[in-house]
Amino acid sequence: MVNTEKQTQESSGLVADIMPHFRVVAVVVSCALLAAGITYILYNYTQVLLKERMQERLVAIVSTAARTFEVSDIQAIEGNELDIGKPELERIVGQLGAMREANPDITYAYMMRRTDDPNVVAFVADADSLLSAEELDINDDGEVDDTEVAPLPGDLFDVNEYPTLNYEAFYHPVAANELEEDQWSVQLSAYAPIFDSAGDTVAIVGIDVTIENFKQRTQTMLLPFLLFIFFLIALLTLLTLLLIRFYGERVRAMREIDRQKDELLSIVSHQLATPVSSAKWYLEMLQDGDVGKLTPKQGEHVHSIQGIAENLTDLVSMILDVSRVQLGRMQVDREALDLSEFFKEILTVIEPKAEEKKVKFSVSLPEKLPVAMLDRRLMRMTLENLLSNAVKYTPEKGSVELRVTVKDDVLEYIVKDTGCGIPKAEQKKMFTKLFRASNVLNVSGNGFGLFVAKGAVEAQGGSISFVSAGGEGTTFTVAIPLITPKEGQK
Repeated sequence: MVNTEKQTQESSGLVADIMPHFRVVAVVVSCALLAAGITYILYNYTQVLLKERMQERLVAIVSTAARTFEVSDIQAIEGNELDIGKPELERIVGQLGAMREANPDITYAYMMRRTDDPNVVAFVADADSLLSAEELDINDDGEVDDTEVAPLPGDLFDVNEYPTLNYEAFYHPVAANELEEDQWSVQLSAYAPIFDSAGDTVAIVGIDVTIENFKQRTQTMLLPFLLFIFFLIALLTLLTLLLIRFYGERVRAMREIDRQKDELLSIVSHQLATPVSSAKWYLEMLQDGDVGKLTPKQGEHVHSIQGIAENLTDLVSMILDVSRVQLGRMQVDREALDLSEFFKEILTVIEPKAEEKKVKFSVSLPEKLPVAMLDRRLMRMTLENLLSNAVKYTPEKGSVELRVTVKDDVLEYIVKDTGCGIPKAEQKKMFTKLFRASNVLNVSGNGFGLFVAKGAVEAQGGSISFVSAGGEGTTFTVAIPLITPKEGQK
């Protein structure tokens, strides 16, 4: 038993030592995850913000350019090889080339118009439409491959995969919603319609812009935010670790105070038990006349002192029981207990108290109760405490009720009163040491009774619970499994 308790204490100490380190790791991991989450959110937000700014800039460029084209030049382009050499095409190509030269980031500048198929557009011209084969041969390999060839007027393009170009570009200036990224760069497109005098769209002008170092730009914009966030997280981490350390020190201090208090309680109670027992023994000798016959007055005083000694003995016993419960050493001495006789003994003690207090005391007992292997002292300690408290905290003309039942080898008794009750906010402390409800401070008590009663019930494998409300009384329910004498002898 001692070894088990020692192992339990060592395990508890080990857990207590590990917990602060676990909290530190948990805090660091939480802060790291928080930083990663904030970084991810800010990075995406920065990308969106940068993209929106670029979209606004491109829409402004292409909208301005769309106003510079002559509608008559566009209408003169028929969309075949005969367009090559027309001055109108040269003017359009020149304007598209000027757009590209004005902004080095523009990779392509082009013009397209509608066809009878809403999902297909026809090419009008781009900035490279009039270049020679040598000028189109960007890689200088002597051949103009598919990636270098310039589209011809009238070439058709399917725009099903470009919803912005298909549904919006012919109605108002707009930039593509998504960036197009390849292994070399990131591109963004923008379009603006060209209207005739009647307000009808005759064509659209479009530009594709290469956004060099897009990720680097995003990170550059993000860096000040990240530095600030990491500074805040580092500060919060430091404060949290300091709080955890402070809390851990307080917990250790409180644990040590509790240990010293329990040790002091045990020492004091044991030191008190011997002199109190000796005093009672001498008082009994005086009362029995072993040292001479007492006068009536002396006998009266000795009797009073003996009552005080009995109360002191009960208090010392209570302190000892508190110490045992606290240390998990509540000793259970089971014996064959006749429950019918047991309850009668308790009632002979409680009924006079209820009558003196003018409290109605009602009892409901089965006609016959079994004999079971129980600890008489622990049983008495619990029941007498509950009934005494019920009478003590119930005002005059109130009522206290005791109901006893036995079912499925379980003894259950209920103690109900109409006393002051327990405030809801304080009920979680009901079975703790030295607890006294705020509404009963005018009634004497030491705050040990319910703590010891609970320990006595649980030591016998039972349970105790209560229902209460301030000013409406309290109901305690105790359930204890019964062991028959034959079972106890096995």
